[in-house]
Amino acid sequence: MQWQKLVVQVNNQARAAVENVLLEAGSLGNQLITDQLSEQIKIIGYFDQDQDLSVKIKEINSRITELKTFGLDPGRVDLQLEQINETSWIHQWEKYYNIQHISRFLTIVPRWKDYQSKDSRETVLRLDPGKSFGTGMHPTTVLALHQLEFLLKPNTRVFDVGAGSGVLSIAASLLGSGEVVAFENDPEAVLAAKKNLALNPMAQKVSFHQSNLLAAADGKADLMLANILPEVLVQLIPTVGNYLVHNGRFILSGINSAKEKLIIDLLAANGFVIESSSQMQDWCALVAKFEQD
Repeated sequence: MQWQKLVVQVNNQARAAVENVLLEAGSLGNQLITDQLSEQIKIIGYFDQDQDLSVKIKEINSRITELKTFGLDPGRVDLQLEQINETSWIHQWEKYYNIQHISRFLTIVPRWKDYQSKDSRETVLRLDPGKSFGTGMHPTTVLALHQLEFLLKPNTRVFDVGAGSGVLSIAASLLGSGEVVAFENDPEAVLAAKKNLALNPMAQKVSFHQSNLLAAADGKADLMLANILPEVLVQLIPTVGNYLVHNGRFILSGINSAKEKLIIDLLAANGFVIESSSQMQDWCALVAKFEQD
């Protein structure tokens, strides 16, 4: 199978914004290549072969150039499109995807890496990103994992909306949740998540369902996770109260800083109180409590 690889060269200052531009354009995952001797970096977005990028490349270039109006200097912008086969795709991920110490006691380990924990308190999550439905490397995932590790109580029922490769769902189970029900619209991502679940036999009572947001949800959760783009969160938030217990928590990530106020205002209008906000680069995560009866 063939894939399209779009290499974007910009200044490091614009890194987070350009990553978001590529994701919104349909990139299935991004990689970052840095040069310590230069401010210039390369951000690589991977796109399905069936996508016509001839028009999108012009839009991507235009959006990156417009970053100057927001106070971000992308520097000299260069875009190069390449064709790669699936073997090369997998090789690229294995080359750049390394062991990630998310916190003192939570570590994500690629399937092909040998890792032996030296601390009995450490939770090790093994992962194969497949076609890049989520590697745990992106700041939005790291932020969500930090909040999950802090908030999760034993035997909690968790809903994970937009589960991707299942990173948050599997982590929730390994950290002690009672049941995790995950929803993902992309059928290939659901398959990738199930394969990752099989790599973590200690993760119990986790189920993945193909679903548009909460369409397939049944009952209510004590804790809800959503690491998805703001445009999708806007659709999701008005429905969350129907599937979350009173005083239940909602962890939202995937929010670029420019959209934080929009999401906070929408949460308040739907019965939520903001408990905390955390930030990494130009991304933020929110924890909200559902107080509406």
